[in-house]
Amino acid sequence: MGRPSYDDATLAAYFHGPAEDLFDDPIVGTLLRRLALEDRDLLDAVADVDRSQIRDAMKQTPFERLQFAARSWNGLARLRRAD
Repeated sequence: MGRPSYDDATLAAYFHGPAEDLFDDPIVGTLLRRLALEDRDLLDAVADVDRSQIRDAMKQTPFERLQFAARSWNGLARLRRAD
């Protein structure tokens, strides 16, 4: 498989680790600082997550998210083997 057709700026916008200001967050900051010391590989793996789908889902209303989930389930249900 070849290199993605996206330029470096686009890839940087979609794939990146946790923002540095999250480490100062009162709720998750302590956990992130501990992970940075104990298991940096876990934090580095987060950079491989495409956040565009998360952002798209958060723009939807709860009903739109429910509709999407139902369509996805119905599509998968058709692939299920009948016994």
